[in-house]
Amino acid sequence: MMKQPGKGKSLNLLIALDLTEMDARLLRYASFLCTKWDIRNLVLAHNIKKSALYSLYEELLREGIEVADIVRQDLRRTIAENFKGHCPHELIITTNNNTESALTELVEKHNINLVLTGNKREIQGTGIMTQKLIRMMPASLLLVPEETTDLLERILVPTDFSPESARSFEVALRLCGQEGSHIEALHVYGIPQFFFPYVDLDAAVDKTKLHLQERFTQFRRKYQLPADILFKYQDKEETSTVETIVQEAVAGNFDLIAVSAKGANNLTTLFIGSTTNDLLIRPIRKPLLVVK
Repeated sequence: MMKQPGKGKSLNLLIALDLTEMDARLLRYASFLCTKWDIRNLVLAHNIKKSALYSLYEELLREGIEVADIVRQDLRRTIAENFKGHCPHELIITTNNNTESALTELVEKHNINLVLTGNKREIQGTGIMTQKLIRMMPASLLLVPEETTDLLERILVPTDFSPESARSFEVALRLCGQEGSHIEALHVYGIPQFFFPYVDLDAAVDKTKLHLQERFTQFRRKYQLPADILFKYQDKEETSTVETIVQEAVAGNFDLIAVSAKGANNLTTLFIGSTTNDLLIRPIRKPLLVVK
């Protein structure tokens, strides 16, 4: 597992650019992050799929001009217009038919801690590439929607009290735990409907809430989480766990949701936790940090 940055430690960040309008938003958001984080090295990366289409354009170009040169010039112009950060950065163009593999190689080569990419499924995507990236890369992933604001003060961390969930708090605290920030834990629960005719519902809810509070107290103590992290539990009732998380993120005006890539029941790193996977394929108007 790749080492995550700690408080006071520098961060290696990679931004995945794709020559769409999302690039400008990512670069502006990265400029904001440069004011919040100690970024030692920023890699701006774009992969050109070396396919038949690539070869076709190569044949049509005048001698001495390459597709990679045109792409580099266009990206440099976009970077100059939108990136105002003062951290060291470099632009890297790769040519690989598998973009996920190209980015993973860059992550490993440059010891990247965090990859920043756009979350724009409503327009062009399906989330499949994001799922592949999370499975393949040893780094955490931050998905940024087009509607995001340049704030990093209120962080929501859904928890199932697992060691993987504790990892989400660790990274959220290291990346977003500046003075004045607010990190809140959320556990979504549900009481099976078939119990309702046979139990006192109010008593069941009271007992569940007491049990959850005790579990979080033990969880906080075990993983040495700060005492000022608030804990909230929410009955999902007739909605899904993911819908409840999104509703809470919106209602609480949170700036970011941080979740673990793995769920408590996953046996290998080849699988993404079911809640995280559902978040990945759902259009969310909040930045989503997926912690490895």
